[in-house]
Amino acid sequence: MWGREGGVPEDALPNLTTISCCQGINSVINTNIMTARTYKSDLRRDQAEGTRLRILNAAARILERDGVEAGMTNRKIAAEAAVTEMTVYRHFPNRAALDEALWRHVNEQQGVAGGFPDRFEALIERLPALFASFDATPAHITSTITTATGREMRASQDEVRRAAFLAAVAEGAGDLTAEDQRRAAAVLQLLYSAYAWISLREQWALGGPDASCAIQWAARTLINDLQQRGGQPLSPAIET
Repeated sequence: MWGREGGVPEDALPNLTTISCCQGINSVINTNIMTARTYKSDLRRDQAEGTRLRILNAAARILERDGVEAGMTNRKIAAEAAVTEMTVYRHFPNRAALDEALWRHVNEQQGVAGGFPDRFEALIERLPALFASFDATPAHITSTITTATGREMRASQDEVRRAAFLAAVAEGAGDLTAEDQRRAAAVLQLLYSAYAWISLREQWALGGPDASCAIQWAARTLINDLQQRGGQPLSPAIET
């Protein structure tokens, strides 16, 4: 039968039920495609993160087993992680990127994650865990402060380290001059470091608990002085 206005027969017009059904099927197909793509994307991301972690774990094992002096090449890391050298380069395109990631990874493994303390309270609270982590991997920690390669790895965190301790002093003793804040931050950072740990360990045979107790006392004493100083300079003016 022809349509009321003439022209195309009514039975030739699209069936609305059929169209709706087709649209529903297409929607399901598109949803399934998007789900599959998301799954593959998540899977690739998880695989990449797993490979990255294998590389960092391999580098950490090499450092602790062989020491920094032995040289930690990408070839050695790749062999230890059972990946290709190209894979190491893909995740860490240069040595600076590897050093920074390895430094953070080792800290996280040793329970001192969260970056450097940027408040006085955090500095005091974290000292026991920090010194215990140093005692857990003494060869690695010693290498990072006694060898050129180790110091290079530590240097990758210099800017972040300085910023954190300066922020702690600015919050807790902001009435000091900028010069005195820098001096105070430098001393606090020295206390909160492997340099203090190794000095107490080698010269006084103080292990983690004893060393962290002594450093906590020194840090508290310094912090109390900074908080009560009221903006007075760290050293009095020299009378002439």
